[in-house]
Amino acid sequence: MWQNTRRRKTQADGKEVSCLPNNRVLVVEDDPALIELLRLLLEREGLEVAIAQDGLEALDLLRAERWDLVLLDLHLPKLEGLDVLWEMRNDTQLASLPVVIISVDDSPHTMLRGWRLGVDSYFLKPFDPDELLRVVRRILSLPREASYNV
Repeated sequence: MWQNTRRRKTQADGKEVSCLPNNRVLVVEDDPALIELLRLLLEREGLEVAIAQDGLEALDLLRAERWDLVLLDLHLPKLEGLDVLWEMRNDTQLASLPVVIISVDDSPHTMLRGWRLGVDSYFLKPFDPDELLRVVRRILSLPREASYNV
């Protein structure tokens, strides 16, 4: 479905951007190498990417701007990822925002808590970049209300 609807345009600076209305992704991650990998993957898809390196910064950015998807690490400085997710789900402006967790934490308790908080997908590090992009494309192609559990 994404391949049929994805269109890109070229800005004056030569950078391609998505013509889809759902193209803003907030990456919440504190590992510099993974930040760059995710930025590269997402920008090559024509998505606009911003980075928050701790949980408090993520909440500030989430409340200040409009986002279409959040890629969320769980182990973050200042405020843990599941706490960020809980805050999002209890904020009427952020409650339906799709979230994909990317974490090393494979404990059943943590994963279950994420699913109960309405996470859309859960990736364990290390992850397959192609699979992550498939899920990102799928989520961004759906109406917001339909995005849960992709």
